[in-house]
Amino acid sequence: MARLEPELLETDARGLTSTALRTAPRRSLIVLLTTLDAAPIEEGLLPVLSRLTQRHTVLVASVSDPHIARMAAARGNTEAVYEAAAAAQAQAERHRTAEQLTRHGVTVVDATPNDLPPALADAYLALKAAGRL
Repeated sequence: MARLEPELLETDARGLTSTALRTAPRRSLIVLLTTLDAAPIEEGLLPVLSRLTQRHTVLVASVSDPHIARMAAARGNTEAVYEAAAAAQAQAERHRTAEQLTRHGVTVVDATPNDLPPALADAYLALKAAGRL
C-alpha cells in the first residue's frame, strides 16, 4: 500500500461525480466509504446523487461506532441514561440519513468495523443476484 498522509478535507461530491461519469462510461458499481452524518450527505452528496445513480449502481458504506451501541443499551445510573439518550439520537440520525440515500436508489451498508467487510461482501452478492451489476 502507498504511504498516505491523512487530511481533514470536505469531500468534493461534484468532482467525484464528474470524474466517475467521465472515467467509467459503462455501468459500474461505485462504493463510497463515508460517514452517515446528515450535513455532508445532504449538502454534498444528495444534490449530485441522481447523476450517479442514473448510470451506475451506488453503494455507500459507513463504519458505525460500537461504543455508541453500547451506550444506547446502558441504563445503570443517571449518567448512563443520558448517554443512552444521546446515543439513541445519534443512531436515529444515521438511520434517517441512510433512509434518504436508499430513497435515492443507493444501497447502504452501516456496520461496525469488524462487521463491515462481510456486510460489504453480502451487499455485493445481493446486488449481483438481483441483476443490478
